[in-house]
Amino acid sequence: MKRILVFAICIGLFSTMLGQNDYEAYLFSQNDPVGTARYMGAGRAFGAVGGDFSALISNPAAIGLYKKSEVSFTPMSLSILQNDATYYGNMRSSKKMRYAVPQVGMVLSTSINRENSNWRYWHFGFGYNRLKDYNNSYGVEGISNSSFSDPLLDAANSSASLGLDAQLAYDTWVIDTIPGNNSQFWSPFHAQDLNQNATIKTSGALDEITINFGGNYNDQLFIGAGLGFPILDITQHTILNESAASGEALAGITDYTVTTKQRNTGSGINFKLGLIYQPVSFFRIGLGFQTPSFFWKIKDSFYRSFSSNWVNNGNEFSDYSNLYHFALTTPLKANVSVAFILNKRAFVSAEYELTDYSLAKLSADDYSFNTENDNIVTKYGLGHSFRIGGEVALSQMLYVRAGYNFKMSPYKLVDDKRIGSAHYASAGFGIRAKRVFFDMAYVLGLSKDDTWLYNAYYVDPARVSSTYHRIIATVGFKF
Repeated sequence: MKRILVFAICIGLFSTMLGQNDYEAYLFSQNDPVGTARYMGAGRAFGAVGGDFSALISNPAAIGLYKKSEVSFTPMSLSILQNDATYYGNMRSSKKMRYAVPQVGMVLSTSINRENSNWRYWHFGFGYNRLKDYNNSYGVEGISNSSFSDPLLDAANSSASLGLDAQLAYDTWVIDTIPGNNSQFWSPFHAQDLNQNATIKTSGALDEITINFGGNYNDQLFIGAGLGFPILDITQHTILNESAASGEALAGITDYTVTTKQRNTGSGINFKLGLIYQPVSFFRIGLGFQTPSFFWKIKDSFYRSFSSNWVNNGNEFSDYSNLYHFALTTPLKANVSVAFILNKRAFVSAEYELTDYSLAKLSADDYSFNTENDNIVTKYGLGHSFRIGGEVALSQMLYVRAGYNFKMSPYKLVDDKRIGSAHYASAGFGIRAKRVFFDMAYVLGLSKDDTWLYNAYYVDPARVSSTYHRIIATVGFKF
């Protein structure tokens, strides 16, 4: 009954690939910065405090608080990540350790003759910060009455030709023509209770090279502006295996495996503007604004294969790969912050950041992305982030810090508002001499999110609860 009629392959790039969809636009628009140990230990609430290179992520006016030139380097960010994935009532746990160098920066400060001007300092800064670390892995396992082949089967039965994924399924017998009807398809995996076992791995990061300028006016007004050059490199690798829950072969097939590997690389540009105002010696207020990041050419390398195993130890294999380029505009960001400075020996600060994820846009010269961009507006809304932190000098050289972050879910259509949210608690210490400093911080992160193994219309999501422990160390020199 197989191969009675050879179908033409429809090179329908967007109907067969998982890339360039609304989730990718959301994923690449997210920030979860990993900066200096001082910045992380005090809860990343530095928008009105300033004087730290990673504070330039949210407010470039932070550069205006420097009084000396400085080089800072964060050679260690060590993380232990645990994921608990629940899928159709079954939970699977996994752990991963990862290491990164998330920050290096230099600030040059030039004092100005106070007799001729109220401007006290001019500043120039250059370096990079890690905006998001994508390194992760987890497993998903459960029994479902849905199959990866279901959307392929429906697409094959509603079209005059096979798409790329349906062609792979056809080549490996996962779907086939109905005997006596070469225009209709069936699958032995359709409407069956199936063991589904998946491994999802991601690697890479979103980093940003930044160039900043700033000034100090009469020790009251601090201004800053910066150009950011985000660099995206993320690889997503999924291996999904399906077999009958009963343990029996289905039409002679014991199981089949779908392997998907997708890598996105690209670079962009954004502009940041900020100010910090200190009306009295113990109080500061900060405002920061970032334009959308414009990724003018993201390279998408996509690979997929099907492999089916048979009761006679036979095997069928088929694969394809695609290369595509598209553009992405991420949402703009805005934040407001306040800080109370206590005798120059302590501070308490708070910061609020707003991101409208519905403003993310995909585009290309040869495809409109109208459906994907409409999905972005439908699925995603405002993202609210709250950060509080503080620092106390226990002696002339020893400082201790603590902080807390909360990110609210930006999903519009999720009933459980914990999905897409995250909590971070942090603590740290620093040793600061006249010319050198050393800081360490510990961060505990808790988050929940949903992931779909394939088309959300056909399958329930796997709910992933993540816990990470991160240790960061920074060294620096003043001159």
